[in-house]
Amino acid sequence: MNIKKGNPLQKGSTKQKDGYNFAIASAAEIIDLLLYAPKADEPEYRIELTEAYKTGDVFSVHISGIYLDRYLYCYEADGRKIIDPYAKTITGCEVFGKDENKQHLSRVCLSKYDWEDDTAPEIPYHDSVFYKCSVRGLTASKTSKVRHKGTFSGVVEKLPYLKELGITAVLFMPLYEFDEIGKFPQLYDNGYGKYASGPIAGRINYWGYTKGFYFAPKASFAWTGRKKADYTAEMKDMVKAFHKEGMEVLMEMHFQDEPVDFILDCLHYWVTEYHIDGIHLFAGEAALNAAARDALLAKTKLITVFWNGEKKHYKNMANYNAGFMNVARKFLKGDENQLGDFVNVSRYNPVQSANINYITSHDGFTLFDLVSYDRKHNEANGEGNADGENFNNSWNCGTEGPSKKKKIQHLRLRQMKNALMLVLLSQGTPLLLAGDECCNSQAGNNNPYCVDNELSWVSWNSRGMAAEMTAFAKELIAFRKQYKILHMPKQLLSYDSLSCGYPDISCHGSSAWYNTMESYNRHIGMMYYGRYAYIEDLCQQENADADTFLYIAYNMHWEEHELALPIGYNECDWQVALCSGDKGSAVLGKDGKTVHVKPRCIAVLTGLRKKKENNKKTNRKTGEENGHS
Repeated sequence: MNIKKGNPLQKGSTKQKDGYNFAIASAAEIIDLLLYAPKADEPEYRIELTEAYKTGDVFSVHISGIYLDRYLYCYEADGRKIIDPYAKTITGCEVFGKDENKQHLSRVCLSKYDWEDDTAPEIPYHDSVFYKCSVRGLTASKTSKVRHKGTFSGVVEKLPYLKELGITAVLFMPLYEFDEIGKFPQLYDNGYGKYASGPIAGRINYWGYTKGFYFAPKASFAWTGRKKADYTAEMKDMVKAFHKEGMEVLMEMHFQDEPVDFILDCLHYWVTEYHIDGIHLFAGEAALNAAARDALLAKTKLITVFWNGEKKHYKNMANYNAGFMNVARKFLKGDENQLGDFVNVSRYNPVQSANINYITSHDGFTLFDLVSYDRKHNEANGEGNADGENFNNSWNCGTEGPSKKKKIQHLRLRQMKNALMLVLLSQGTPLLLAGDECCNSQAGNNNPYCVDNELSWVSWNSRGMAAEMTAFAKELIAFRKQYKILHMPKQLLSYDSLSCGYPDISCHGSSAWYNTMESYNRHIGMMYYGRYAYIEDLCQQENADADTFLYIAYNMHWEEHELALPIGYNECDWQVALCSGDKGSAVLGKDGKTVHVKPRCIAVLTGLRKKKENNKKTNRKTGEENGHS
């Protein structure tokens, strides 16, 4: 074995042509590198690293003349074992939520992986439909009917379902080796005597928004984790399977006080080693700005809690915040003075960055609970129902919790369909919470971060209301994809920029071309003209969809309303294509100039513009531009 000072810039363990490089940052004066043969309990080699191996606060060593590919390693300083922050795998973490008191070691090298002809789909934001879930929670329930429950392999078993539903990308909650029960004390000591707070004793962190080892996939999420020292292939198999279906894999990364260079190293690693398509990044502004300007990440979707798109024109950046959710929830339950705000968030689609629209996310009620509970019910969390959001903008439709009353069940079903339509018929990138399409419930718990059982896992309902919701979600997603005007790359202008007689989007009340945005109004019609979806591709101007109008009639009032159709039957043959209510909930007027919409109902009408000889263009404008309110 030959030993010399290594390269301090190559953090972690790196196999090179002439040996192996190890580098770790530490404030200790001396640190030992411990090398373990496979399945050995004691180190076979102990290499003392002194000041001679140190550059700044980074120890580095180069080892040659020995084959270490299958070896495991860790460090030791002041009698305490240390896991490499850049570790690619970690042993002793094979069972979720349990600390088996094993020493935690890491592979020196990962096994070679054949990516075959894997190609990133690179689906633009405006063509994407996101689906958010936990790797564990998606299939851990017995109702999932998969063999490999709660694992990457289990997700692959659900891939045909996700494909059929119409999902283009799955956004996974943390799937790196996060510390769910406090088994890694070193994470809470930065080496300078300062300690961060760790997990609460006796409470599991099911969600994973806590500290962890950011370069290693979570061993308990791998079915092969107990059988193989290198379990990383299972996650790569999952990513490759998604890509073969033309779908993307996105992941969330929750950083707290890690330095910017560490965060960038981490993002680079997941993108290059695991072919990850996007990252929802929880980090400080310095790290966000650095990631936005990073050339290697230029085609990687980078999603943040808030991104000021004016700082840099990167369309790979996206906002993920509660702005759309708060407005949509209030509009859904019929709150006063929400109509104008909803129209604005529904149209919002900035050029510089994408906008992620959702009405439910992991933190808060599921969709079924949103229409079934007025109050949170978090007793299972063990905090006296004091945790979680108190203001949910929810409505229980008449009774708190489960109900056998058909009237309430029908209203809840219609409200859930309305919610999906608010999200999927708006511009921007829609996101669905896993299980919402099959009426998954958490019994009113809006913060089950520490609950790891059937309550927090997705319940795969497949009968009655759940079956109808799933079929509706599938139809709605397909409808969105069919009409390009519903998912444009930039915001619609609300005027006739093509001089074709109609604006790209327009709003209508009881009278055509007049907005009715009074605080007491809860209904409006929004018309889209399909030709604007082909404005940059003139050769497709004669596409069948180009002369199609879409008219979305929103009525969130508890009374029936009549909305004006801006194009009469002699110009357009209107048909009801989608409706959240029962048959007859949206009926065209006899004159073909209006549509009657039942209470708390959304309907989508399609109409093909009739071609006439010597048809004169009318060049109408929206009510807003004519000074109407």
